[in-house]
Amino acid sequence: MKQKKDLLARTLSYSIPIILISFSSYFGNIPLITNFLHDLENKTYDLFFLARHNLNLGPKAPDNIVIVGIDAPSIAKVGVPWPWPRQFHASLLDGLHQSGAKFIVYDIIFDTISPLSLQTQDIAGSKTIAMSSFDAGKEDDDIFARSIASAMNVFLACEAEPLSKTQYHAALPIIPYLRALNNDVSFLGNTSVNYDSDNFVRKSKIIFPEFASDPAVSSSLVFRLAQKYFNVQAHIDSNYEINFGNKIYPREFLINFYGPAKTITNIPYWEALGLIHKGHSNVFKNKIVFIGRSNLKASIDPFKSVRSPDSFATPFAKLTPNFSGVELQATILGNILNQSYLVEMRNSILIVLLTAISLLSCLLVSKFRQRLVLCLYLSLLFSIIYVLYAFGLFVFYRVSIPVTFPIYGIVLPVYFINFLDQYFIVDRARRRQAKIFRQLVPTQIADEIETMDQEQLALGGIKREITVFFTDIENFTGLCEKTPPEKIVTILNQFFTEMVKVIHKHNGLVDKFIGDAIMAIWGAPKILDRETQADLAAKCSLAMKEELQKLNQLWTRIGLEGNLKIRIGINTDEAITGNIGSLERIQFSAIGDGVNIASRLESANKVYGTGILISGKTARLLGKNYFMREIDTVFVSGKNTPIDIYELMSSQEYNSDLVNKYSEALKCYRNKNFDSAMELWSQCLKIKENDNPSKVMYDRALKLKQYQITSKLTENWQPIWSLENK
Repeated sequence: MKQKKDLLARTLSYSIPIILISFSSYFGNIPLITNFLHDLENKTYDLFFLARHNLNLGPKAPDNIVIVGIDAPSIAKVGVPWPWPRQFHASLLDGLHQSGAKFIVYDIIFDTISPLSLQTQDIAGSKTIAMSSFDAGKEDDDIFARSIASAMNVFLACEAEPLSKTQYHAALPIIPYLRALNNDVSFLGNTSVNYDSDNFVRKSKIIFPEFASDPAVSSSLVFRLAQKYFNVQAHIDSNYEINFGNKIYPREFLINFYGPAKTITNIPYWEALGLIHKGHSNVFKNKIVFIGRSNLKASIDPFKSVRSPDSFATPFAKLTPNFSGVELQATILGNILNQSYLVEMRNSILIVLLTAISLLSCLLVSKFRQRLVLCLYLSLLFSIIYVLYAFGLFVFYRVSIPVTFPIYGIVLPVYFINFLDQYFIVDRARRRQAKIFRQLVPTQIADEIETMDQEQLALGGIKREITVFFTDIENFTGLCEKTPPEKIVTILNQFFTEMVKVIHKHNGLVDKFIGDAIMAIWGAPKILDRETQADLAAKCSLAMKEELQKLNQLWTRIGLEGNLKIRIGINTDEAITGNIGSLERIQFSAIGDGVNIASRLESANKVYGTGILISGKTARLLGKNYFMREIDTVFVSGKNTPIDIYELMSSQEYNSDLVNKYSEALKCYRNKNFDSAMELWSQCLKIKENDNPSKVMYDRALKLKQYQITSKLTENWQPIWSLENK
C-alpha cells in the first residue's frame, strides 16, 4: 500500500508541472517553444499525407470536378501573350455552357478592364483555335459579360486584404461582370488563402467574419458554390459554424489533400477548347469546371505580374513544389461537397487526451524511475504506438490529433525530468550502494534482486536443469604448510579475482567460495538451454586453466609459488535453485544430487590424475565440439546410479592415437578381457608416459586379473568403480 502511495505521489509531482507547462506552450504563446512545437506539428501533418499517399490509402479525387488549367503549353498554342483578351474566356465559357457544365468557376480576378479590343484583322491572324466564333465588332469585356449572363451558372473570384482592424482592400470583378451576375453576390466568392508560419497552406476558411460588413468578400468562393450545389441557404450560428441543411461545417478546417498537384482531373486550356470544338461535350457534362492558372516554372511564368500568386506550398511540396491555386480551390470544394475535410479534435477533448498522456507517461517514468534505459525504451515505444494511433485516425477516420506536441511536449520532458532527478539526487547514492552491493553479491543475483519486491525475496526455490561447476587448488593444504599466511592470502585473492573474471566472462554465476574451492552454476537465475549451459561451462574450464598458467608465470617472477594446478568437475542435472538460508540472511544457491555429483567429479580427479572431469550427460550435450575421452563408469558416494565420466582436454593435450587405444582398452576391460586391456593401456603409456588414467586403469585391470585367476571375481561383476571419497 505504501509503495502505491509513493508511486502516486511521484506521478503527481512529475505530471502537474508538466501539464501546466505543456498546456501553456500549446494553448498559450510561450516565445520560441510554442512556435517550435506548432512547426513540428505541421511537419508531422505533412509526413502523414506523404505516408498515406505512398501507401495508397488516400481518398479518391472527386470525379465531378474538372480543372481547365491556363498553363505554358496553352500560352504557346494560343500564341497571344497574357493577359488574354476576354473573348478567349467567352469562347471557352460558351463551349462549357453548351457542353452541359453544372457550374463554371473562374479562379481569376477580373478586376481590370480588358487590355485590348480585338480587330477583325487581329482575329484573322491569330493562331488560336475556334477564332471564327468571335464577334470582332464588339468590345472585349462586353462579349465576356454577355457570356456570363447567358450561362447563368458562372462564379467569379474576388479577394480582400486587411489594411488595419477596420480597413481592408477588396479586389472585385469590374462592373460589366458584376452586372452580368445581376449584382448577385451569391455568384461571387473570396479566394483569399491562409498561410501557416512556414508559408505552407494547410487550412481553408469558408467564411471571413472580419469582412462581415461586405457581403461580396465575407464568404469564400467554395462556400458560394456549396450553397448552389446543395440548393440551400446556409445558416451561420453565433460560433460561426455553418449549417447546410442537415450538414454542419466549421468556418475553418484542415484541407484533406487528395494527392500531389494534378491529382484532380486537369485539362490544359487549349485542349479544353479543342475538345469543345470537336464536340466531346461529355468531358464537362454535369461537372463543376474550375478555370485558373496552372503550375508554371518561375523563369517562364507569364503570370508573375498578376496580383494573385500562381502556386502554393502544400504538404505534398516534396513531390510537387507548385500546387496551383485553382486546384487548391477545387480540393477545398471537394472536401465540402463530400464532407471529407479533416476534423480537428475539440479543445475540451484535447485537454482530456493530453492530461491522460501526461499522467500515463509520468506513471511509467515513476514506476521504472531507477531503470533509465528501460524507461527511455518504454517512452520511445509509447511514442511509436501513439504516432501509429494518430496515423490510423488520420487515414481511416479523417481525424487530426496533435502528434509531436504530446511526444516532444510531454513524454520526452517527463523522461528527462526524471533523468535529472535520478542522476543528481538519487543516482549518486544508489550507485555508491550498488557498487558495494555487487562486491558482496554475484552480478546476476544483484541484477535479479534489483527487480524484485520484498515478497519475491522470500525463502524458496524451484527445480530446474542447470550445469554445476566445482574447482579447487590441487594440494592446497601442502602449499599452506610451506608458505607464509600473508603470501597465501595474496595468492588466493589473485587466484579468485582472475578465476571469477573468467566465470563471469562466460556468463556463469559464482555460487560460493569454499576455502580454496569455487562453486559456479549456469542456467540460474538466468535461464539457459542445456546445450548452452554445458558449452559455457566447458569453455570456462579450459579458459581457467590458461589463465592459471599466466598466474603461475606472474607468481614465479615475484617469488611466490608458481606451480599451482586446479581440478574441475562439471555435471548437468536437475537441482533446486532459489533463495536459501535463514530469515535474517538468505543466499541464492543450488542444492541437490546434481550439485553433489559435480563435487564428486572434482574430487575424482585425484583418483584418475586428471584435470577436468565431466559427467556423461554433460559430455553428450557438448557433442563433437570438444576434445574428450571416456575415462570410466563409477558410483559416487550417496548415489546408486552409475555415471559415465569423461576427461575434457584442450587441443594441445589431445592425442587421437592415445584416445583411440584408451577407448579400445576400456571396451576390453568392460568385457573382462583384462589381458587385452592391460596391453592396450601399456601402449597408451608408451604414447604418453605420464598418462595418469592409463596407469590407474592398468593397475586396476592387473588386480582384477589376479582375482579372476583365483576365482575371487564374481560372475555378476560389473565394470563400475565406486568412488568412496567425497
